Amino acid sequence: MFKIYYRILVSCLQTFGFGFNFLRWLLLFPLALAFTRFTLVLDNIFFPKFRQVTVTQPIFIIGHPRSGTTFVHHLLTQTEEYATFKTWHIIFPAITARILFKPLINYLVKSNCDSIVPEDIGHSVSLDQVEEEELLFLHKADTQFIFLTTPLGFDNKEHPEIRYHDQQPASRRQSSVKFFENCLKRQIYYTKKEQIVAQIHYSTHRIKTLLESFPDAKFIYLVRSPYETIVSHLSQDRNFQHHYWGTNNIPKAKLKLYEERRYRYNAELYRYFWQLQQNQEIPPNNVMILKYDLLISDLNQAFEQIINFTGIHPSQQLRNAVTQQAEKQKSYKRKHKVKDLAEFNLTKEKLLTDLEFVFDEYGFDKKLEEINIKNTVKTSN
Repeated sequence: MFKIYYRILVSCLQTFGFGFNFLRWLLLFPLALAFTRFTLVLDNIFFPKFRQVTVTQPIFIIGHPRSGTTFVHHLLTQTEEYATFKTWHIIFPAITARILFKPLINYLVKSNCDSIVPEDIGHSVSLDQVEEEELLFLHKADTQFIFLTTPLGFDNKEHPEIRYHDQQPASRRQSSVKFFENCLKRQIYYTKKEQIVAQIHYSTHRIKTLLESFPDAKFIYLVRSPYETIVSHLSQDRNFQHHYWGTNNIPKAKLKLYEERRYRYNAELYRYFWQLQQNQEIPPNNVMILKYDLLISDLNQAFEQIINFTGIHPSQQLRNAVTQQAEKQKSYKRKHKVKDLAEFNLTKEKLLTDLEFVFDEYGFDKKLEEINIKNTVKTSN
């Protein structure tokens, strides 16, 4: 953790110079980290029963960003039947901290001051909105989200230890998953809902470690054509950089470095799961492959496949909501803009060369004359 924090400061100084951004990371980050650690310890005193909770057959939604992971996550959790995390729960994983901050959160929500990231970025984030649980690993500085949410993404050095989780030393990878498991236990205790449904797409790289702690876990792997996911994800990240840092404040060389790595890391995410499949390292009963195209063409059928695989028992209310969503998405139009591949110095030929195994494995069209992602379901990620 200290090494990562040091590199965040170095990268911040090299990218933005000495100023507000640097002071924010120098002072606020360690304070927030210390507060979180302290309140997590207090949970053991004030809410010790959370440790008795057992996480049984959790559902983990994984896959490449912009492949429909957020859509499926929101689809399953919209009627609040399962244990999920809202954004402010992720910010404050300790129950003790939530009790302290809940009045403030309620005030911000009622005052319509709870938006963190606007929808036109490509993925809206609000305090009281269900959010992807992968963000919990930020508290351990052990997720690729740290490249986006901190200046580490502009670091001159590579950080493979934050990407290849299953290849980390046992103490490191097990510590992160143990922290994650305790967060899930707290959430079950806090929400009084036993079934976990969590979106953790970057944790595609830690499937084997997760299976060590959750041998009965059900993984839903969303897959979509790289022609569509790559440019959409790079566009979303560019939008976020502009919103959060201001792209004019980022040296062009740094932004180019970030986006070159982001493309490479995206390709690695596809490749890792494919290799696990090829090597038969994931028990078939633990994983379901769900193609994005099915979400578009027949959402009700996709939902039934999820039910059969996970064994969940959705309410009639949720079934009705899925049916309504199937009708709504036919006329849905994306609110964020997706840039051309050329904007990121990429071509379809390069994508096909680097990711041909994805096209072959899942039968995606290699001969698209133009990249077309008009048929996009709401909140796809």
